[in-house]
Amino acid sequence: MKIFLLIIFCLTLTYSFTQCTVQGSVTQNEVPCNECITLTANGFGENVAAFVESFNSGQPVGWQFTQNVTISSTTCGIPSLDGSPFMWMGSSSPAPRTMATLGLDVSAGGTVCFEMRYAIQQQNSPCEGPDLGDEGVTLQYSINNGASWVTMNYWPPLNGGFASSMTVWDEYCENIPIAAQTTSTMFRWTQLEATSSSYDHWGLDNVEITLASPDYNMTWLHDNYSYGQGNYAGDNPAQVCPEGDTIFVVEMTDGINTCFDTVEITVDFPVINNINATNPFCGGINGEIEISPSGGTTDYQYSIDNGANFQSSSVFTGLDSLTYQVILLDANNCSDTSMITLTGVDSLFIIDLLFENSSCGTDNGSIAFNGVGGTPVYQFSIDNGTSYSTTALYTDLASGTYELILLDDVGCSDSTNLEILPSTNPVIDSLFASEDFCSLSNGTLTAFASLGVSPYIYSIVQISDTIISNTNGSFENLSSGSYQLFLSDSLNCFTTTDFIIDETPAPLIELIDTALCNLSYQVTDVESFTGSIWSASSPNISFDDNTTSNPSFTASESGQYVITYEDTLCSTEESFQITFIPNPNTEIRDTILCIGEFYELEASIEPQNISYEWNTGSTSTSVNMSETGLFTVTVSNSCGEFSDSATIVFFDCDLEPPNVFTPNDDGINDNFKLIQFQGIKTFQCYIYNRWGNLMADYDKPDFQWDGNNKKGDKSEDGVYFYVIQAVTNGGKEINKHGKIHLIRTD
Repeated sequence: MKIFLLIIFCLTLTYSFTQCTVQGSVTQNEVPCNECITLTANGFGENVAAFVESFNSGQPVGWQFTQNVTISSTTCGIPSLDGSPFMWMGSSSPAPRTMATLGLDVSAGGTVCFEMRYAIQQQNSPCEGPDLGDEGVTLQYSINNGASWVTMNYWPPLNGGFASSMTVWDEYCENIPIAAQTTSTMFRWTQLEATSSSYDHWGLDNVEITLASPDYNMTWLHDNYSYGQGNYAGDNPAQVCPEGDTIFVVEMTDGINTCFDTVEITVDFPVINNINATNPFCGGINGEIEISPSGGTTDYQYSIDNGANFQSSSVFTGLDSLTYQVILLDANNCSDTSMITLTGVDSLFIIDLLFENSSCGTDNGSIAFNGVGGTPVYQFSIDNGTSYSTTALYTDLASGTYELILLDDVGCSDSTNLEILPSTNPVIDSLFASEDFCSLSNGTLTAFASLGVSPYIYSIVQISDTIISNTNGSFENLSSGSYQLFLSDSLNCFTTTDFIIDETPAPLIELIDTALCNLSYQVTDVESFTGSIWSASSPNISFDDNTTSNPSFTASESGQYVITYEDTLCSTEESFQITFIPNPNTEIRDTILCIGEFYELEASIEPQNISYEWNTGSTSTSVNMSETGLFTVTVSNSCGEFSDSATIVFFDCDLEPPNVFTPNDDGINDNFKLIQFQGIKTFQCYIYNRWGNLMADYDKPDFQWDGNNKKGDKSEDGVYFYVIQAVTNGGKEINKHGKIHLIRTD
């Protein structure tokens, strides 16, 4: 009991930090193509040791022994991993050899870890190691107090007991299966088979059975499926269906410590291991293909025509010399493909057939051919087998049909017919050439040929030009000039002839926009070979003859006009603009002004005027003046000059009213108005009757009183009085008053 308490205390110190282990697994790591499999995970988070045995305290505690064991640190001369004592199943331990624990509470799951070593084969007892496949150690558990045992793992001897991986101390860990997670589970290490107590020895050390922590969660990372906290074993409900070799990862973590495991699944695809091909022989369709498959899911189907047709037999017969697309299809519709070419290695073919027809009427035809396949040595014939030769070059042949035969050493043959064609020189029967109109390179040539061996090739060439060829003898878009026509037939026999494409030139025109002072123009430098038609943009233009090459024309008035030339054949059209510039012109007028006024004398502006010059020296369109004088302005342009003069008179301005008027509507002296009133700046006039009544008033010097009062009633005959107050533009004040006689006559 004291030892047990000491062990618990030591375990508490040793496992103060939680660790984890997780293991992913599948029922099989290789699955057929297009099939699915279930992923299983088993993990634990280490926290508390349920059982610890280091064999360092003498007699082991917590075990059920079935035989004697040796506790030592020197047995067989190989120390344990930590150099401390270990348990050894040696010559004092008869088979079956077993180390079993008492019942342990492992309901939380966990791991069983231990160190183990097999003795080396063929050494002396008690160090003689296991070598047979059933002489290894098995780790098992029991949940019914040892009534039955379930295997957790088995370690068979490797390499006949000589594998160094098994004959040195190494650590092993196994997850406690879900079925073993009870409150009273026993574990045992057992060797059920051994030759005798003197053979097949092994040892254990540092056995630790550790309980899992309930704080961990296991998750498959490919689909994030989680088992839930504290659940450390079970299947992922979603099967995986890998399309190729795939690695799946399961993670176990409590948020602090994390561990992973991977499950690698290899997909088993159907494979075409071999294609046994039998090539056709003697040109027959008698080849064979036999397909050897493996992998995938059986009940295969086979195709050699890229999947157009399938059959269950792997043998195909009656095949021609072709390339075949072979497809192997398994029961899961997975496939493998390959290519195989059947070559008629025993077939015989005429190849490299060359011939030349007789040319230009002579017996100079030739035939050459060769063979491939079959069984050499070959023999050749061109007379349907009447005679044979070991060479296949025949020359100086007349025209006719030849029957070619290729014969091999075992009697296989191939044959074909060939015609050597007769030939004479080709003949140009006729030529039809049309001229190049208007220098547009639109000449044509049509040639007709006979004799020789068609098809013909017609070629024309112009000096310093490229060759143009075709097979129909028609040529278009030809420029004028001398040509040579080459006519050749299919045997390269040829003849030549010369021909000329005549030309009707296009008109030569150089029309330049022109400005003139007079109203007529003579066209020059136009050369027309096909007739001319001239027109203008305005009826103001008249031509002396609008059908000549270089007409003259006249404008009825100055202005801008568009003159157009067209020929009658070549569809050539050219235009130019002609401008008839008007003579310069302007006008200034005589003017009478009051002394003291300033006056701007303006010359009339015309668009054709280029410059203005006054006798005062000014070059503007107007001049300012304040004194009497004669003023002259001269305007000019490219067509000449024009001058005009005006007299400007300044006088002492006054107002001159009449003394009588007759408002009888006869058109003569019907109104009272001023006779002279130039140069008035401000003006006021009042008209009264003899009693001092205001009859009318005006503020403009050009007023006219019709003899009516302000109400519009006619005034009586009699004497009226006027009062005028005015200021001239020169600043002179004028004050006038007087009598007016109003006389109405019937």
